[in-house]
Amino acid sequence: MREIKLMKPSAEYAEKIAEYRAEFPAERRRVTYDPSRIPGMDYLEKYDNVLDWFQFCKTMSDKLTWYMAFREGDSKIVGFIIFRHKLEYDDDDIEFASNFGYSVRPSERGKGYAKEQLRLGLQKAKAFGLDQVRMICRDRNIGSNKTILANGGVYVDTIYGEESGLNINRYDIQIK
Repeated sequence: MREIKLMKPSAEYAEKIAEYRAEFPAERRRVTYDPSRIPGMDYLEKYDNVLDWFQFCKTMSDKLTWYMAFREGDSKIVGFIIFRHKLEYDDDDIEFASNFGYSVRPSERGKGYAKEQLRLGLQKAKAFGLDQVRMICRDRNIGSNKTILANGGVYVDTIYGEESGLNINRYDIQIK
């Protein structure tokens, strides 16, 4: 794995973001019951134009911060992570809330990028003033469970989402 850095999305990367989004198949299974959402790029699915999504991101900057995970060397976007400043901004049901959501480009999975982008995201949360975050993932998402554990996640419990029909693992991470 080459080193990555987190950068806020901007218009100059609109084409790269559109390419990243296009790599995700519409039929993918995920933690949310909404199959059109790509973790870490929350709400992009609602916009046909990436530039319109940027405007939305600006309006939410007091609640949510998006970051692109760029691989240094070739400047390829390998992942996206969203930092939810407070849990109540995540979901209508606080039980299913998570401070972070993330994704890795399908062609770049299995290379350690999720682990590193979450580590970098935790640094952003610490700089924001948080000393603990809540993380959730689907119980069968082995990669995400391992990513959370590798970043200090402590298993809290597994809950069942009646609306989604999915079992969700919850973790807390103390930020050092």
